[in-house]
Amino acid sequence: MKLKISQAKCSPSSSESPDNLPQPRGGTEDHSNPYKSVGYPWRSDDTIYIMLNEARNVFIVGIKGVGMANLALILKKMGKSVVGSDTDEEFITSENLKRNNITTFVGFNTSFIPSNTDLLIYSAAHRGIENPQVQFALQNNIRVLHQAEVLAQLMDMHEIKIAVCGSHGKTTTSALLAYCLKQLGQNPTYMVGTSSFNSFPGGDYGDGKYIVVEADEYAIDPPRDTTPKFHKLRPDYVICTNIDFDHPDVFKDLDDVKKAFTVFFDNVNTRIYACEKDKSLMSVLATVPKEKYTLYGQHDKDFEIGIPGAKNRLNALGVRQLLIDLGFKDDEIVVPFKNFTGAKRRFEQVAYENDIYLFDDYAHHPNEIRATIEAARSRFNDRRIIVIFQPHTYTRTAALRQDFVHSLAKADVSFVAPIFASAREKENGQTITSRDLEQYAHEQGIENIHSFETQEELFGKLQQNLHPGDIIFTMGAGDIYKLKSDIIEVIRKAK
Repeated sequence: MKLKISQAKCSPSSSESPDNLPQPRGGTEDHSNPYKSVGYPWRSDDTIYIMLNEARNVFIVGIKGVGMANLALILKKMGKSVVGSDTDEEFITSENLKRNNITTFVGFNTSFIPSNTDLLIYSAAHRGIENPQVQFALQNNIRVLHQAEVLAQLMDMHEIKIAVCGSHGKTTTSALLAYCLKQLGQNPTYMVGTSSFNSFPGGDYGDGKYIVVEADEYAIDPPRDTTPKFHKLRPDYVICTNIDFDHPDVFKDLDDVKKAFTVFFDNVNTRIYACEKDKSLMSVLATVPKEKYTLYGQHDKDFEIGIPGAKNRLNALGVRQLLIDLGFKDDEIVVPFKNFTGAKRRFEQVAYENDIYLFDDYAHHPNEIRATIEAARSRFNDRRIIVIFQPHTYTRTAALRQDFVHSLAKADVSFVAPIFASAREKENGQTITSRDLEQYAHEQGIENIHSFETQEELFGKLQQNLHPGDIIFTMGAGDIYKLKSDIIEVIRKAK
């Protein structure tokens, strides 16, 4: 399936001679830590603060990724010059970068790094620390930080530090919290896992005392360093939505995921707000002192929220309780709750034509797919639901194959695209296909799941199944959303 959109290459900008700043190296490995590390040059908090504070010209590797793009927006708002590199693919963040005049070089040629660069930031994407641009920086006395280190330091720079974690729902929950604080006049700094919400960018640097961060449990740089990224954070307050088995490329099982959250909860300075309806989360809280957490979810006070779905409403209760504990009043919270329209690619309405709705959703885990379909049933109980799902990574698809099939079966019809594999997986070869999901479904007696290999095949099947009154969802963490224009053309022809 061809979804890549080409983009003209940028030329490296002219720049001054390098500053030749010293590069602190050779941090020691903590052998008491259960997570795999390879002696990464992690620095003390004071050193990281100096590196970030002194940086004037920042280069970001993989700048189009949602987290990196939002970090770029924050650093630019802080007064730093920011450029970066990525592939030529069009991302949902591309418009934000262009709007803020942040140059993106195509590819990872070391010549793209301006000579006056005094800080390079990288993540696990694009080979992590082995990326040629990262290696060039390390070898040429350019200071290097991982995204997790930078985010932790940004959090430490604020008076009141809030993190939102959980296997599902953390993006919408953190976006709701950031939106409420903005509407309440607090001008927070925030970084959430979406390109936008309510017309605000997914990352911003404010002059208020609050910072809101979406805390990610994924590993720093697998397989080289399997330390969960959120272990670098030291928040005052945490909202945790749930704990589930995901990221099978870095976690062995659900117990392994629980251990990661247990360590993170130890980092929390003041209070954890936890959804009491999640069994896995409650089992982890059994190890946490009762005075350190507040449960939400049981007493569903009457309030309105501008987005559909029982899960969203449930997690909004956590936001509400935290805001009240921070000193805000219920009647102050009512308006932003009602006006919150959700994060981009989360139950996002893309089109309505020919009495057919087209929505896009980031759901890429079986429980997220199920929750999105249930929310759609609740909102449109008399309409058929058609899902176009793009599985994300071979490891997740293989590990959760049965769960994917049973979740997709809850739609009236589901079409499964070729799997969107990570760069690391592409190097190792394909281990499962969307056709395998279809065959497994049929073996279970489930006949409403169909795979496809090409866009033309999808559009042909969609034309045969689509009628006015239907609801279509594109789902997945890959690039399935790019089919929206072609799907709209099919919608217009539906009879």
